[in-house]
Amino acid sequence: MKAFPLFSHILFCATFCLLANFASPAYAGRCGTPLIWQQQRPVAENASARSSYKPITNCDASSYYDTTAVQEKTTTHFRIYYVLEGPHATKEAFIDTLAVDLEKAWEFYVSKLRYLKPIAADTTWHYQKASHVELFPVEVLDLSLVRNNESLFQGYCEGCMGFVFAPGENAQATQIFIDNDFYYQTSSSAILQSEFDASCTYPEADVPQSNSFNEKLYPMEFGDGIRVTVFHEFYHTLQFAYTEVFDSYWFEASATAFEEITVPDINDYWNYLPTLFSANKKSFSDIEAYSIALWGLYNDKEFGRDFDKKIWERFSKNSDRSLEDIFAEELNSRKLDPDSAFQDFISRLFFSGDRASFIDTADFITGDAAEWNTSPQMLAATTKSVELEFPAFAYYRLKLDSLPDLSNFQGKASVAFYGKKQKALFVSLDTASFTSLAADISSAENAVLILSHLRNSSSTVPAQDSLPMRSFPNPWRGESPLCFAGLPDSKKFIEIRTRLGKLVKRYQYTASTFCLDADEVKNRLAPGLYYFRAGARSKLQPFIVMY
Repeated sequence: MKAFPLFSHILFCATFCLLANFASPAYAGRCGTPLIWQQQRPVAENASARSSYKPITNCDASSYYDTTAVQEKTTTHFRIYYVLEGPHATKEAFIDTLAVDLEKAWEFYVSKLRYLKPIAADTTWHYQKASHVELFPVEVLDLSLVRNNESLFQGYCEGCMGFVFAPGENAQATQIFIDNDFYYQTSSSAILQSEFDASCTYPEADVPQSNSFNEKLYPMEFGDGIRVTVFHEFYHTLQFAYTEVFDSYWFEASATAFEEITVPDINDYWNYLPTLFSANKKSFSDIEAYSIALWGLYNDKEFGRDFDKKIWERFSKNSDRSLEDIFAEELNSRKLDPDSAFQDFISRLFFSGDRASFIDTADFITGDAAEWNTSPQMLAATTKSVELEFPAFAYYRLKLDSLPDLSNFQGKASVAFYGKKQKALFVSLDTASFTSLAADISSAENAVLILSHLRNSSSTVPAQDSLPMRSFPNPWRGESPLCFAGLPDSKKFIEIRTRLGKLVKRYQYTASTFCLDADEVKNRLAPGLYYFRAGARSKLQPFIVMY
């Protein structure tokens, strides 16, 4: 199988939102697939749950727009429904821009990449308009005021710019919803009266959508907001065409990846980098799905633009399979090792942001990886046993006196050495061991252990040192640390003695390998024959010092 570059040695709908500030806990996890999934599950499973949700409006949805004044704009493949008055009001310029970008999305995904055509809902959810079988329906409205908002979002859809929903009995027949002006409400928004019925009230949408990284305000620059939303949401409609089973993080992850592929100048995915970069040891199923878009971007770069389509084609035939197994099946069909590919992704991920200079630009996950203002966290050195859920990763700082126990670890493991004057050098632990790398770990400016676990069937176990207690290199020639390996847990120190048995020094150790740097050896030991042992009573073993 191919060696990868760095190792040459039932969900009803899916939604999308841009965070006003990625660091703000008020919005983290408040929109997107998790929000609707949380609300739809109890509603689907328990009809009485509907009554426990409090709507943010006090009248039927039709009381907030003129039912006789719903406008329609038809393009080659879409029919857009909108109004020009009331809380759902938008502008003709907004609709014209939306129409152009929808057709661009169709051209890219369906005409160029040959995805299945989306399946159109026969009646729209909010304005309740019968749609044409050959025209995909799109409704433009204030998303938090969508019909039956209490059952969809438990009221507010704070931060949402769009979502996709299957409004009828056919779970694969969908429509797109786009926010009308890219303002949204919060629980503290002012309460206004409907101009169509004064007894009907609603919260004012008064908070602008923005991108914290490029400082764009989308109500003022709605063209950019429309582009990222359309290319993301339209991708969801294609996913529905392949499967109606949506219980996977890959629905949002892959849509966010393609949003970046198609609209690379907005860099919305930067909002989610901190989430992934702080996800050491966490299963991908337990973190915000948008952040996993980087895996999709890696796949696109390494395996081609059609790779994700192949994933969805496999989903359509095996909807009960996990993304990890489907990913593995696709790579196996290409004679590639899936576990090595995932490890390669995790390795490149570490060398991004302020660490990007340690690898070649050709190995960046994205062309702008060096510009990210954050990078993955590295866990402190440890001597504890390490295991990972799946799919997951972890980065550990390596120190010779604090090497983790990998005897129970399953997955891929490698060590990367890097420094101010050294590009990253990767060594796989498929064959090497901590003991064989002890001198390198001791002398390296930086050493990091990179771990990944793709799937349940990933059974690779890192090489373990099974050799007896020894010193190396032997003879020692003054050009590297002097190391002692295979040290027993039952002892706490080693003794070094002269050939006549005189004690030179005792050194405390906490791991099975212990090294002395070259300066310490030269200060303590003249050239000649010496002996060492673990503890004070075990058998002495010889080693030679020559320099």
